[in-house]
Amino acid sequence: MTGQSPVTSDDLRGAATLVAGSIRRLDADLWEKLAYGLEWTRSHTVAHIADALDFYSGDLASQTQENPGSAGLHYREGSVDAAAGQIEFSAGVLALVAEATPKGVRAFHPSGMVDAEGFLGMGCVETLLHGYDAVAGTEAEFDPDDELCKRILGRLFPWAPQDTSDWLTLLWATGRGELEGQDFLGESWRWYVDLLSEWEGNILRKQQSLGADTFSDNLLSVRREMNS
Repeated sequence: MTGQSPVTSDDLRGAATLVAGSIRRLDADLWEKLAYGLEWTRSHTVAHIADALDFYSGDLASQTQENPGSAGLHYREGSVDAAAGQIEFSAGVLALVAEATPKGVRAFHPSGMVDAEGFLGMGCVETLLHGYDAVAGTEAEFDPDDELCKRILGRLFPWAPQDTSDWLTLLWATGRGELEGQDFLGESWRWYVDLLSEWEGNILRKQQSLGADTFSDNLLSVRREMNS
C-alpha cells in the first residue's frame, strides 16, 4: 500500500471519544438488551472494548513473543457512563504505550506479530465496530470520519475496495454489512496484522478463533434484528 497514511495514537483517541459519546447517548433501558448481531448484551459488548484495549496495551508493553493467555472479561458490566469512561481511559493507555514503543518492535497477537501501528489499528476496529454493535438501530448511532476508516482499512484490510464509502466498507470488511459487488463476509472475515511490507497480496478469509480480544467467542454468531 504505497503512500498509505499510518494509523496513529490520535486516531485511537478520537475513535474512543466518538464511541464513548455515542454510548452516553444510549437509552439506559437498552443497556442490558442484546447488541446488534451478537449474543452479548450491550453492556457486555462495551466492557469487551476496554478489555481488548487493555490486552493490546499489555502485549505491546511487554513485547511478548507468545500467547500470555487471558482470563476473559475482567471489567464489570457497569453503568453506561462508567463503561464509556473506561473506553476512553483504556484507549489513552494503549495510545501512550504505542507512542513509547520503538519502531520495529513487534509483539504477539493470535493473528500474527504486530507492531505499534497494528495494535492501534486493531484498537480502532475494536472500539468502532463494537461501539457500532452496541448502538446500531438506536438514536445513538455514529458515523466515523472517512479518512480514519481509510487508514484502518489500508492497515488491516489492504484488499478492501477503495472506491466505496469508507465506513460502509469497514462494516463490510468486519462482516457487519453488505457492499455492492462484494460477497457478504459474515464470520469468514479476517484482518491482516503483520507488517504491510510482508503482505503477499492474498485475501484473508475464514476467521480462526482469535481469543477474547477479537471478534470471536460468540461474536457475529447470530444476525438479529435490533431489540428495542
